Amino acid sequence: MLESENCSIRYLMREMDPSEEIEFEREMMEDENLLIEVESLRKTYQKMGKLPLMDPPEELSNNVSKSAIAAQQKELRKNKQWMFLLTKSVAAAAILLMVVSTGLYFYNGTPAVQEASQTNIATEANVVEPWVDRNNVIMFVGTSVQPNNDQSLQSDVDESFSKLTLVNSETGIAPSSRKIVLTSSSN
Repeated sequence: MLESENCSIRYLMREMDPSEEIEFEREMMEDENLLIEVESLRKTYQKMGKLPLMDPPEELSNNVSKSAIAAQQKELRKNKQWMFLLTKSVAAAAILLMVVSTGLYFYNGTPAVQEASQTNIATEANVVEPWVDRNNVIMFVGTSVQPNNDQSLQSDVDESFSKLTLVNSETGIAPSSRKIVLTSSSN
């Protein structure tokens, strides 16, 4: 079918955008043959609208249905093959990525990597960092004097508490559950 016939049919069926429709009408005003073609198609379309509707023969309907089903099954098989190949390629890429990343993780063949790891081990062995809570604050509940402690243990406890500085006076609701907040001193 020629482009002008296709445009003529789209014009008659009202399938054009308004801007395309205006452009096509301008072309019809300039080209008399196009105008004649559109008018003859319009008359044919009107005559076809007056024809009675008839049901197609059952054999024709069955043949069309079978052809459509066969075409659809062919497309489904084709899509399944593509999905199978796509799934295999994604799995292969994932395995390859995993093998490469594992190899890089365990590979220590270069002298620079070995030297850096030995340096890190040496510095980690010499430096021991004490545990410090996030706010550098110790919440203390109760008293440092214990009645059952012997003299040496009590002197160690008193010495460790002497290094702490009081942050605020007392916190708590009742005198029996008094809390003291301490932090390390800068001395």
